[in-house]
Amino acid sequence: MSRLSRSLPAALAALSLASPLASQSVAHVTLGRPEAEFADPFDNVTAVRELSDGRVIVTDRFAKTVTLADFRAGTGTAIGREGQGPGEYAFPAGLVALPGDTTLLVDPGQRRFLVIAPSGKPTGLVSFPGNMMGLLRVRGSDRQGRVYMQGSEIGGPEPGARLPDSVPVLRWDRARNRIDTLGRIKGPTIQTSSAGSANARAVVMRAQPFSAQDDWTVGSDGRVAVVRAGDYHVEWWTPGGRRVNGPAVVYQKVPVGKADKDQFMAASNNPRGGFRMTVEGGGPGGGAAPPRPAPRPSLGDPDWPEFKPPFRDGTSQVAPDGTLWVERYGAARAPLVYDVFDASGRLARQVTFPKGARLVGFGARSVYVATTTEDELETLARYPRP
Repeated sequence: MSRLSRSLPAALAALSLASPLASQSVAHVTLGRPEAEFADPFDNVTAVRELSDGRVIVTDRFAKTVTLADFRAGTGTAIGREGQGPGEYAFPAGLVALPGDTTLLVDPGQRRFLVIAPSGKPTGLVSFPGNMMGLLRVRGSDRQGRVYMQGSEIGGPEPGARLPDSVPVLRWDRARNRIDTLGRIKGPTIQTSSAGSANARAVVMRAQPFSAQDDWTVGSDGRVAVVRAGDYHVEWWTPGGRRVNGPAVVYQKVPVGKADKDQFMAASNNPRGGFRMTVEGGGPGGGAAPPRPAPRPSLGDPDWPEFKPPFRDGTSQVAPDGTLWVERYGAARAPLVYDVFDASGRLARQVTFPKGARLVGFGARSVYVATTTEDELETLARYPRP
């Protein structure tokens, strides 16, 4: 046997492990032209919710605005404003779609929801469940109006709080005021640093860059989609408690390069973005004089991994047709690619977005896409769902 023929099987085996989807045959689709664009730019689109008449509620976390956008008329109307009173919010995050075009605006800064009527007018406030502590991440709702959220990664607000290995997926039945734990997922790796003494102590936390963690979201039918980072596969959790496991996806590992590190550090040092928290505690009680503030701890350089995980956490969404869209990690500044999974957890197709564009939500038959401009703003457009 020649040297070439002896090395060929090994080369083919290596290729099958290194090439994306080498053992899987899926359709590849490129997102086409938008069918409608909204004229006014945004700072950073956090979430969208399409109403039955085609208007869209848009949250912008950097500008701290909530807008009722009418693509046909080309107009945008402010919903509420920043503040602490009725009809106001501190930090507009996600949008929870309730039946009948009613929407809950997630306001984690004040641990409450702002209720938005189908007309686009704020009509009330709903507090987060009273016994839930730490950082809650609201991920969606079902057609029964139950709210799905992720438990805290830090276990509580006190300095030195235990960092759990996994975090719970929770379902809040508002009508019965009942919270069920549906399962647990692997959370992010958190880097911590502390400074000070027992009387005045500060702890700063930051998510480690590109740490492999599970992701999840929920569809309107109450099915929870869990994307596992260990071997990259999708689990569907049915409302009846059944688990449907899809096959592992073969993918090409993407190295972490200098451009990735620069992007991460810029986002981490930006007070408007990234996951970074400082908590302080300690000090005497009983009316004693307050202690001096604790010195600010430093996190230092992150522990960079060699490769990125297969997907970006916090981006998975279930489309109205029941498919799951998962944003893949690629090279820095490359066009985003989304893996689309069916109800069995099998990879059905891949969709490539235009450069600088990302998925922010779905309509009845549409995909809403935010695209970064040269001015570092974002435009919002509606595309036909491929």
